[in-house]
Amino acid sequence: MRRLIICLFTYSILVNQTFAATSESGKASKYNLSSPSEFVFESYPNQELIPIRLLGAVKNAGLYHVPANMKLTTLLSLAGGTNNEADLENIVIGNDQQNVIAPNGEEKKSLNVNLEEVLKAGAKNDYTLNSNDIVLIKNKSPLISNDSFRIISIVSVVLTALLTAVVIKDKLND
Repeated sequence: MRRLIICLFTYSILVNQTFAATSESGKASKYNLSSPSEFVFESYPNQELIPIRLLGAVKNAGLYHVPANMKLTTLLSLAGGTNNEADLENIVIGNDQQNVIAPNGEEKKSLNVNLEEVLKAGAKNDYTLNSNDIVLIKNKSPLISNDSFRIISIVSVVLTALLTAVVIKDKLND
């Protein structure tokens, strides 16, 4: 009986660990970094291209070399648009070499842009990208997190093992 309980308990732990390893998304897939790419915009002679890093919930994340004064919406169009999980109300723009200048002229370390409001307001409110900007399109937060599913699966496996052990013990006592 004791061996059976130990076997069931060990099995439940191994199954859970295997499930957790296969379902782990990690930061690389969360921010679409698993297949880094570099894109160069076709330019005219003597046209300055600036590097922009686009990360997150877009179809083609990577390093983009685009003309100076490119707008955020144009960059997203070049990247193939956002995916279904994109949080368009909280796009983060930062720069690792200088402060970001907000539309009101204020300098900040990073800027949060609500793309839905920008699209409603028109082109005049579209953010103009600067050299070495980093644009992060975050994923929407799910209603139930992966951690919740992981905890539920652990509890269900442990309860199943315990109930199985109780049923086997009852059958052996009869």
